[in-house]
Amino acid sequence: MKKVLLCLILSIFTSNLNAQNSQDYTIDLARKFSKDLFESNGVPFMEPVVRVINSTSNSRFFTQAYVPQKVKKPYFRVGIHGMSGLVNDDLKSFSPVMPSSEYRFEDVGRYIEMEGLNIKRLDTAGLIHYLFMNMMYDGTKGANAGLIKVPQRASTALGTGDTKFELPHESLETLFKNHPLYNFPLIPQGIKDSVSAAIANFPEVFTLYGGNNLNMVFAAIPQFEIGSLYGTELLIRLIPPINLGETIGDFAFWGVGVKHSISQYFFDEYDQTGELIPVYQRPFDMAVQVVYQGTYLENKIGVTQADLKANASLFSINFHASKSFENLFDVYTGISYETINITSKYKYLLPVEIQRELGLLDKDQEYPTPGFPGDTNPQTTELTIDASNLRWTIGIIKPIGNFDIFLDYSVSRFDILSGGIQYRF
Repeated sequence: MKKVLLCLILSIFTSNLNAQNSQDYTIDLARKFSKDLFESNGVPFMEPVVRVINSTSNSRFFTQAYVPQKVKKPYFRVGIHGMSGLVNDDLKSFSPVMPSSEYRFEDVGRYIEMEGLNIKRLDTAGLIHYLFMNMMYDGTKGANAGLIKVPQRASTALGTGDTKFELPHESLETLFKNHPLYNFPLIPQGIKDSVSAAIANFPEVFTLYGGNNLNMVFAAIPQFEIGSLYGTELLIRLIPPINLGETIGDFAFWGVGVKHSISQYFFDEYDQTGELIPVYQRPFDMAVQVVYQGTYLENKIGVTQADLKANASLFSINFHASKSFENLFDVYTGISYETINITSKYKYLLPVEIQRELGLLDKDQEYPTPGFPGDTNPQTTELTIDASNLRWTIGIIKPIGNFDIFLDYSVSRFDILSGGIQYRF
């Protein structure tokens, strides 16, 4: 009787332990798949933002191309430069990707090592994740394509609307039973049972959250210029660390550039009597300008309140020309080549609805409660995005006393209308 009771207790304990292990595998798989989904779609989700930042930040560097070769004392310009642009619909959505991996028998050795009929080394969690990626490939691109349906479109960070990735248990079970390892005789039944239990309790819906439905971008940047030395001017931009609200978060921006006159090598600046030739009597002026900028952004984004820290470096080189008309205005135009590099670091937890489904949070609760600790294992992802851009700008500037007002339009992958006012002294 004691032996029977002991066996019964051991049976119940083993059953509870297996159930606990199964739940742990399910949670681990949910975390890994959530990370896979985020990393597979993070770049196209953020790329339109990069394009907009690139076009906006690299605007409003120049007006007149004339830079005097020498001056008796330095001159200064202080201004506010504003840029705005409409966000087209093509920047608000992208084609999402289902993370997947095609099955290769040699890959299995990374997770399980056999010695005869005995298992020498086993990474159960890693193997379950690998098999799941194989199932996603089979269900979207392989022999059973169509069992898992990938949404046609998803929102970028500039768009709106959530996108659902549906993973029905029936489809997952079919895909697992059609996996080559399911009937492989050397794979222990216990491993197959662990996989079956993990996918049986796996959440059936994962969400890619939409953006902020941005229709227009506007920015205003203070700019300081000083000249000139050997036909060269210095440009400085600076926005100290500042909180710009819930949508933007903590933001800082700086930039430095130099502009050098090209026309000084072709056109005389003084007449034969030594008098300065008025700018409007010059055929035109040309200059080359190089600018380097940096930005820092820190915020919580999306429904998951992921911690975002992003650093960007922007480089621009332009060649521009201008023509002055006496007592009227100057017309200017230029061609720019621009690059941007953004490194974004995200720290995030499983979405609240997934935590509830996995039993990590109590029903209808958003925060941990006694017995429901929530997701205590945050994940990190780093995304690096590089982009380049060509831009053509045309504009007009009107002097009014010591003030200048200006307006220009830039044509690129994201068109920008910009303008502003500056004070000369």
